[in-house]
This record gives sequence, C-alpha cells and structure tokens, in this order.
Amino acid sequence: MQPPFDLARTVAPVWWARGRWPNVDWQGGVLSWVGWEQNRIVWRSVTQRDQQTLEVSGSGDHALDDDWASRVLGVAAVMPKFSHATLKDFAVEHSGMKPWSAGSHFEGIISSVVGQSISVAAAATTERRLYGLFNKATDVGGRDFWPPPTPLQLATAEPAHVRTSGVTATRASALVAVGNGFACGQFLDSVDPGFDPLLEGVKLRAISGIGPWTVRSALLWGLAEPDAHPTGDVALLRAVRRSLPDVETLKQLDRVAEEWRPHRGWAARLFWLDLLGFDG
Repeated sequence: MQPPFDLARTVAPVWWARGRWPNVDWQGGVLSWVGWEQNRIVWRSVTQRDQQTLEVSGSGDHALDDDWASRVLGVAAVMPKFSHATLKDFAVEHSGMKPWSAGSHFEGIISSVVGQSISVAAAATTERRLYGLFNKATDVGGRDFWPPPTPLQLATAEPAHVRTSGVTATRASALVAVGNGFACGQFLDSVDPGFDPLLEGVKLRAISGIGPWTVRSALLWGLAEPDAHPTGDVALLRAVRRSLPDVETLKQLDRVAEEWRPHRGWAARLFWLDLLGFDG
C-alpha cells in the first residue's frame, strides 16, 4: 500500500449515500462490500489499522485481497502534484485519499446510467432496487447487501422488468443493451485484452441514452481513470464554485478543467470531497 492512506477519505463516495448503496457501506470505520469474484458472490469487510495497514476479512479468496484493494481502493495510487493553488491545498489536506472505484468498467457504466441527472441518494436508492431484481441479499454484519447483476442477467432481462427499479424507459433499454454488449463480447472490460477506454466510449455512445457524461463517469467511478472528467456534471460545478466562484457555467467548468490535465479525475474527487465531506 502506498502511504499515506486514509480509508475514510478514500471511501467518502460510499458515505455520501448514507447507507443507500446496494453493495457497499461505511459504518463505524468499517467498509463492507459485496460483489462477484471467480463467478461467485463474496463479501469483504475492511478496517484501517495505520497509514500502511488494512485488515481485510470476508468470504473472498484472501490471495486476491491485494488485487481487490488495488482495483477498488486504489491503494497503489499516488496523489498527483497540482500547480493550481486550490487543488494544491486540497491535495495536502486530503493526502491520504485514494481513488475509490467499482474496479469494473461494466459496473461503472451501470451506475452511471442509473445516476444520470439525479442526486447521489436517489441514484443509490434506485441502484439498490435494480440490484435487488437479479440476486438475493447477502447478510454482512446484520445488513443486507446485493451484488450487481451480471452482463448475462441484464442481457436477458426485459426492459419493462428493469424499469420497475425506477429508471426511465430509455435508461432501462440502455441497461439491457449494455448487458448484451458485454455478454456477447462487443464491449470489453479493463481486464480484457485490447481494452481501449476511448474505443469503448465510442461504442457505448451508440446506445440511445448514453452520452459523454455517462461514458466519462463510468471511467471515473468504474476504473478510477485519473483524467476522467465528467463533463456536464452539475454537482461538480457546485463543488468547484465553492472555491472558484467565477466558474459559473458548465462550459466554463470544462475550460477550467483543461488546466488540471492529466489529473482531472483526481481534481473532481478533491472538489467533491471538499463539498460533501467524509466520515472520519
């Protein structure tokens, strides 16, 4: 693990939903996670002992704990050095923050489609209903968790069934199309040979209801891409305006964000962390 590491700051996006996410939660200094591993549903609980040590328990293969922590908790990532004064201050204040993600492009796309134009709380609640349509709950520490649907589960679902989770008809059809694309090998995930995030984005945007924000948010929250900028994100604009009040529009935000390349994803996380805080 690359020190310093702060689990609370890293998993702040989990805490922002206040217990509503279907497969992750942060309570009392413990991260709980449920997902797919080696074609089975497993769970992990994570606590932090010191800046360099995490304690991981659960039903997953412990030989895979390090890989999981690298993909999901970003433990090997290093905070970039920013020249922008505000981001430089944030980077010092939150030096232990690492890039939390789902560790999966597929899961990032699902969450991004669900989360279009709604709040974090609403997205988490809807995602919880969606996940519950496909798999039984797993009890971890007295709370029910649901893993994400598999590509095949989504591909073989009727859009009307997906619609019952609360997503719009367009998003329901998009989710089924995404599942079909991954199930048939049209779309690739990061572990697949030949994966190219730019090419995958082009293919995804051919699906009605998927645009630039969804594609880039999927890279940010699915794979922790360091330069993924979620263009058109109103919440990010609100976060940035706290420190940069002259940035008044989304177009201005996109222009200002050019100054943060190649670390726009890190910058977005830092601005959101400043706005929404963390439980630590």
